[in-house]
Amino acid sequence: MNAVALAVVKASLRVCAGLAFALGLTACFASEEELVGYWGADRPVSEGVYAHTPTHPDGREWDRPTWTGEITLEQRRYVSDAPNFPHQGARFHELFDDVYIVQSPREDGVGYGLAFVYEEGRVVSYHQPSCSDVADAVLETAGVSRDAEGYCPIQDLDQLEAIMRGVYEAANGQLRVDGVYRRVAE
Repeated sequence: MNAVALAVVKASLRVCAGLAFALGLTACFASEEELVGYWGADRPVSEGVYAHTPTHPDGREWDRPTWTGEITLEQRRYVSDAPNFPHQGARFHELFDDVYIVQSPREDGVGYGLAFVYEEGRVVSYHQPSCSDVADAVLETAGVSRDAEGYCPIQDLDQLEAIMRGVYEAANGQLRVDGVYRRVAE
């Protein structure tokens, strides 16, 4: 295999792994229906061209972005015409100052995570909490239980806010960052 072909294969694998990581972890806290509707959705991220870079489990960012494209707002959802946007159709709901619940529609339901918004919406980092990593006391306080497959079904917005606040507070705000979006152009 020549050097160019090898570089293309490696780049493709990085993109696929990054997308699988970004999308695959959203399954832990989930609901069958969207809990953040049009009127409950906030718009903290400014529109523009962004680069998405996942992070390694040790916290280091990958050496290059796995996705770049224009992100716009339609019906209070963040969307992109660029292929493979990892968070297509996401809605944000403010938990407290610059910390947001992110709702991401999926084929089998709706997944939830946390986002941290910086620089007036030009930089966003996100955390996909794993239900198995959350202490039983935090789950119990929010009225959430793990199902037989290890997922945490969420029933309503109050419960979602309670569990995400509990996840944040249990870690004293020091949560693992799973990826970063940076605006690279208007």
